[in-house]
Amino acid sequence: MRKRWISIVLASVVTAGSLVGLGLTDSERSVEAAAKPSFKDIDGHWAESSIETAVQAEVLNGYPDGSFKPNNTITRAELLKVMAMTFKIEVGTGGSNWYAPYQTALSKAGIYLDGDYPGNLNNPATRNEMAKLAVRGEYTEYRGKKLSAAEMMFRAVNKGILSRSGTKAETINTEGTTTRAEAAVLVTRLLKLADGGKLTVDQGASSAAEIAWHRHNMITMFDQNDLVKLPYSVDISKKYNVTIDKLIVLDPADTKGFLSEYLKGTTYFPANKLEKPNDEYLFAYKIIGKNLVADGSGQVMRTSFEMYTEGSTGTILLDTSYVYDDGKLIEREGLFYNNQEFGFHKVNSIAHNYVFKLVPKKYIQDQIKEYGGVPIHLERYNVAFGKQSQFYLTDVKDKWAL
Repeated sequence: MRKRWISIVLASVVTAGSLVGLGLTDSERSVEAAAKPSFKDIDGHWAESSIETAVQAEVLNGYPDGSFKPNNTITRAELLKVMAMTFKIEVGTGGSNWYAPYQTALSKAGIYLDGDYPGNLNNPATRNEMAKLAVRGEYTEYRGKKLSAAEMMFRAVNKGILSRSGTKAETINTEGTTTRAEAAVLVTRLLKLADGGKLTVDQGASSAAEIAWHRHNMITMFDQNDLVKLPYSVDISKKYNVTIDKLIVLDPADTKGFLSEYLKGTTYFPANKLEKPNDEYLFAYKIIGKNLVADGSGQVMRTSFEMYTEGSTGTILLDTSYVYDDGKLIEREGLFYNNQEFGFHKVNSIAHNYVFKLVPKKYIQDQIKEYGGVPIHLERYNVAFGKQSQFYLTDVKDKWAL
């Protein structure tokens, strides 16, 4: 465990100068760091262990009244100091306010960039703002890089630094304020990495963050990031265009995964009757159809395209709660199927739906072994197999690419 010989209190109100400490002398600090801290308000708290670890490392501290106030928010300015201490950034002195030396030190290190915290630094820090400092501080390849907040949040979750903030995978709460307890958990995870430890990645939350960033979760599921930029538009025929808005890969075996609640009550139809749902990945293509003519014909959206594999793909039938027979081809929450043919009565009218494909996990593993990634090879319906029928969503291709 790395030691920090600086003590800090994160008060709810920042006073002029600096934060109030516990008044320990230098000789007393090492003893305090080794002793298990005791606070009157953390017994049984979900972050109790992390709070104790962060305090023993002397990155965080308690209040003179014996409390830690775990549910109080932490300000941006306070977070700057915590991150500087966690990453052992050399900090100078002077400045117009107490946190200026930490801000300057983190800026020089490429961890804090202009524009990261627009507005008042005494405002509570958000989880997105916490992710920026944590990712750049821990991984030097991101230092000095001004990536989007959505990407930085994904990088933090995908590396195990952050996780879901609620019971569902998609509850990342990017703009939610950060508490002292959450700061303690973050510090503890970063200290673990510094000691050569490994973090557990919340795969469901990683999928949610990745999809929020760039509309697919192929990095989370297969460590692959060679997809075309989504949304991706392709003409299925001279009459009909499809935009693939999102590609969501789900693991039916992960009952706490992204959108897992929408798979409850699902009926599975694998191509191989001997395979069980847990043996498959579900590729959920969220599509937006657009008719290019007004000839009165129509399109069954689930037959827009086929996902090509060496064998056949299976499919699913969602629980009736998520199958809509109201005649509307509109956007819905989560996973859904609009049980209605898309009629070509008006040019450029649109319709929303999902195309679901079940693919055996073993087949995916074999594809990765053979091609170095998963080829997303799609085939237009009602077109002879060949150059005109196929299109790929990935740079990696299978042997059928023409």
